Amino acid sequence: MRRLLLALAAFAALGLSGAVEAQAPGRLSGNIAFNTTSVGFILGVEWGSGTATLAGGRVYRLRVRTLKVGMAGIEGVSANGRIYNLNPRRPQDIAGTYTAIGAGVTIGGGVGVQRMQNEKGVIIEINETAQGLAAKIAAAGVAIDLVR
Repeated sequence: MRRLLLALAAFAALGLSGAVEAQAPGRLSGNIAFNTTSVGFILGVEWGSGTATLAGGRVYRLRVRTLKVGMAGIEGVSANGRIYNLNPRRPQDIAGTYTAIGAGVTIGGGVGVQRMQNEKGVIIEINETAQGLAAKIAAAGVAIDLVR
């Protein structure tokens, strides 16, 4: 059963990543990578840190926080992806609240794909790998801050 769930999750992630690649959301601005830990029962919280590497090689440290409604369990997530529509002269625009909606099950390990947008029009697409035991049908607000 566990292998079937993992295979279905991998298949869905590959299909979603193909669809995401087919419809690029705008001007590629850089890459993002972060690690988080989530814990919750009905209401979940997630926290972590990472980096944004913009075109030209500038690296910015990030703090990531998430509030999830409809999550139960504990998991660690490793994510990496692309940043779109970020003006290189305004790297602080990556900071903000991103909206994301998703569903998934993590039993030992799982994979996922997400596209999020903040109030300044910056779009982040991520591929994530989770470890732990969690189930979620969640609406999430993801807060990203620059670490100074």
